[in-house]
Amino acid sequence: MATNNAQLMSTIQQVEITSQVIMKVTRHCHHELEKQMDPHVNGVLLGLINENKHVLEVTHCFPLMNSDTDEGMEINREYMLEMERSLRQVNIDYQQVGFYQSTYLNTHCDRNFLDSVFDYLEEMNEAIALIYDPLKTKLGNLSIRAFKLSVSAFKLYKEDKEFTAEMLRDNKLTYENLFVEIPVVIKNSSMTNVLLCELDTVQDNTSFFTLPTSSYLEKSIQLLLGGLDEINQDLQKINNHQRNVYKQQTSMMKYIQDRKEENDRRVKDGLKALPEEDVSKIFKDLPPVGRLESLLSSNRIASHCDMIEDHVRSGIGKLYLADSFMS
Repeated sequence: MATNNAQLMSTIQQVEITSQVIMKVTRHCHHELEKQMDPHVNGVLLGLINENKHVLEVTHCFPLMNSDTDEGMEINREYMLEMERSLRQVNIDYQQVGFYQSTYLNTHCDRNFLDSVFDYLEEMNEAIALIYDPLKTKLGNLSIRAFKLSVSAFKLYKEDKEFTAEMLRDNKLTYENLFVEIPVVIKNSSMTNVLLCELDTVQDNTSFFTLPTSSYLEKSIQLLLGGLDEINQDLQKINNHQRNVYKQQTSMMKYIQDRKEENDRRVKDGLKALPEEDVSKIFKDLPPVGRLESLLSSNRIASHCDMIEDHVRSGIGKLYLADSFMS
């Protein structure tokens, strides 16, 4: 199973999504946002994989109830089975190819997201995670990104849920190659392209000159600072662990030295020396500090930096243009 996963994960080079799926995902997210319910929504992606072209085609989707309770998860499972049965009857693609999830300012990379991607990959070799950011979309840029778990991260996470420094070093796994982003292409029918051309002729192009807002940049910087605080806390845990290891080694060396001196005195007094003991049974190795949370925090920080860079790059030209108009 792991071999098949590794082969298929390495062959998918592009994700093709129909405009109908994009509209359903955006509508689901904004509809829940308008009702002021849980802003983080998710659903199931359906489609097929073209192994000859190394393309994953997403042709349909449906939403799920966002619940972590056992009852809610059971309702979702029954709903998924019923939807697949109904789609099969009307000859629509019913094969699951992943899931979609909404995010705000690239805050999706956490332990729950990693578990979801891993669970889907164990069930479906070609599974992907589609991430939609409604805040960035409101600024005029459609934010749809597709991710998959890298081969090394999948194998490592299957062996042990908590990554250690040795495991990361041996597998050459960093925050940069924890996830693999796949290019997303929106595929439209010929009639849809004709409609888009007609809409483009009547579109108000003045919206492209809208100046960037500082609130978006402020929230991004706040999340960036929060990620740095998480990294600092993880570093403190690592420092405390190293300090405890040093104390344990010091105590072990002192115990060995005291034992040796005691045996020397007993031999000198004509007594029998004490038997040697296994020091490892007395001083057990401390469990290593897991590096998974640090890895996820570093991935989020990198995403925030890229997001801030893109936002500033797109807005600085508009600011220079507005300044020239005002002068």
